[in-house]
Amino acid sequence: MSENITTTDITEVPSKRSISRREMIKLGGKLATAGIAMPTILSACGSSSSTKTLRVYWSTGHMYNAYKKVVNKFEEDHPGWKVEMEPYQWADMRTKLLANFTSHSVPDLVEEPGGWVQEFSRAGKLLSLQQYVNTDGKSIGYPNDWQTYAVERNRINGQVYGIQLHLTCVLCIYNQDMFDKVGIKQAPTTWDEFLTMAKELTHDGVYGVGLNKQSANAWPWFLQNEVKYYDPTSNSIPMDNDAAYEALQFQSDIIHKYKYSPLPPVVNSSQGPQQLFSAGKVAFILTGPWDIKTIQTSSPNINWNISQALKKKVQTTNTGGTSLMIPKDAKNPDMAWELVKRLTTLDVEVAVAKEASLTMPRKSWGTHPEIKGLDRIAPFAEGLNYAQSASAQLDLTGKSGAIADLLDKAYQDVIYRNVSASQALKDFVAAGNKALQS
Repeated sequence: MSENITTTDITEVPSKRSISRREMIKLGGKLATAGIAMPTILSACGSSSSTKTLRVYWSTGHMYNAYKKVVNKFEEDHPGWKVEMEPYQWADMRTKLLANFTSHSVPDLVEEPGGWVQEFSRAGKLLSLQQYVNTDGKSIGYPNDWQTYAVERNRINGQVYGIQLHLTCVLCIYNQDMFDKVGIKQAPTTWDEFLTMAKELTHDGVYGVGLNKQSANAWPWFLQNEVKYYDPTSNSIPMDNDAAYEALQFQSDIIHKYKYSPLPPVVNSSQGPQQLFSAGKVAFILTGPWDIKTIQTSSPNINWNISQALKKKVQTTNTGGTSLMIPKDAKNPDMAWELVKRLTTLDVEVAVAKEASLTMPRKSWGTHPEIKGLDRIAPFAEGLNYAQSASAQLDLTGKSGAIADLLDKAYQDVIYRNVSASQALKDFVAAGNKALQS
């Protein structure tokens, strides 16, 4: 997963109206190929005919000081080179990039929201990074120091095409004062404990939990019940089964049967789970590190804590995040790789985490003393050790955008129309398998 994996999806949210990783995939083939004029932020002013430029497409929301310091040091160490960081919202970046691929005039390095590495490598638009990994992997700790699933999701046909930059996951955030008021001593660890907690916390206009409107937010529940999104052996969606029905019906019952969660807003509004949590209207939400800064800023007086993912059959949660990729027609791939190495060092990961409350893919990042000392980050570092990428194998088919649309419909039929989970999933699987065969 969201922008994030949250309350929207499993990638991070760069702005108030960012667009999720899944929405990016949905846009493939729908966006015009004409580029969008966007502002360019240069790392330094002025230029000359002898200056060589390394062009980098970057998320508007990720222009952190820690990365600017990396760029400045890179330029200092490589006289005659300037790094041109071009900030984009994800939708605008995709439009621009599609036009670039058509014209064969591409940037040297791109940050992507998740799913693009798989999509564009299949289309022959990306440079395999395997040669660089073979040469530099040991010295930079790749792949051994990266979470295994963060490596595998960017490996296509045995070749590495992307390097994970940020890695996020969904955990449980709860209002400690509300817990204390009703005598709950600790956060729930299982579905049964969660249901009991939600009942005790729902009273006097306050709901025990706030669920979200998008199917991406169903994946912690599906994964905890050992439901898989895609079976590569049969090229099918294995979600027409009791485990999948149970996971989805459980979420519906929280809203419709037990009334422990409000009905999620149909459109984007100020009444999403994080906003309801900050307003003291819900006691418990499932979200990721992207909401930390917002909660701290919008509700500084709320006493809140973070707990680990719930367990049904297994304890797990879904994950997402951004990666770095080099287009096949890049003019300066070697220099782009040099910058990749610097942007993904342990020291830079720690600096960005401290600056922006983001979580990272290196295993050593999660065990770093400074990270373990950050009470709002350390729980997510722990969660990354058992998280899963629900759509990793489906992404490789190039059909994940279409399938996600269909799952959204099924999820919303259940959440809004109170359709039975079994019927909604049967219809989804039939339509999804048809899409996979098309």
